[in-house]
Amino acid sequence: MTLILMPGMDGSGFLYQPLSRYLTSKGFDSSIEPLNPHKDKRAYIEHLEQQYSNEPVVLIAESYSGHIATELALRGNLEIEKLVIIASFLENPSKFTSLEKYLSMGLLRKPLLPKSILGHVLYGRDATDELILLFKQAMQDVSTEQLATRIADMRSLELPANKVSVPTVYIQGAKDWLVPAKNLESYQKVFTQLEVLQLDSPHLVAQAKAKECAEIIESFIKKTSSSVN
Repeated sequence: MTLILMPGMDGSGFLYQPLSRYLTSKGFDSSIEPLNPHKDKRAYIEHLEQQYSNEPVVLIAESYSGHIATELALRGNLEIEKLVIIASFLENPSKFTSLEKYLSMGLLRKPLLPKSILGHVLYGRDATDELILLFKQAMQDVSTEQLATRIADMRSLELPANKVSVPTVYIQGAKDWLVPAKNLESYQKVFTQLEVLQLDSPHLVAQAKAKECAEIIESFIKKTSSSVN
């Protein structure tokens, strides 16, 4: 069984490196699948369905990729054992997506903030030099056009009409102001087997709390489906 790590809006996968290390140390076979090399999310979906067509998988999706993982589950072309959704959304997550119309995407790629402030904004008290460097690498990997396209896509998202029955855990950041708590309601409407856990973190939960996320994922995978509420 392979754990597929699907990145957020940066699409690079760089930010998953700490979590991937923890998962590897626990004996899991994980694969970071970047979004950026693909033309669009449709091509990304088709790539994943072709690449992992003959094996059971666990999808781990943060932020922007949460709705993509949901679509993969609804399409039914992968043998998805479980889903791990981190700080994500199925509809327009917040008013901040409207800023794309007024601000240069270059400011997202190269924020004009001192390292200490940038680290606090991104990771809270868990900021480290490695995490800040990974963020900068991730922003260098994604183009302004890709960022703008994804933010516009976020504004147009609509709640899926069908239900997802795959056992799922949703990991929420208690201090997430980019994807506030109300976004959980969308998942509660669509997912029939949903467990919700919260960590003391801003939006980048999988990075700021990589060890804790790995422990949650390990515990969740070992659970039987009948134990998920």
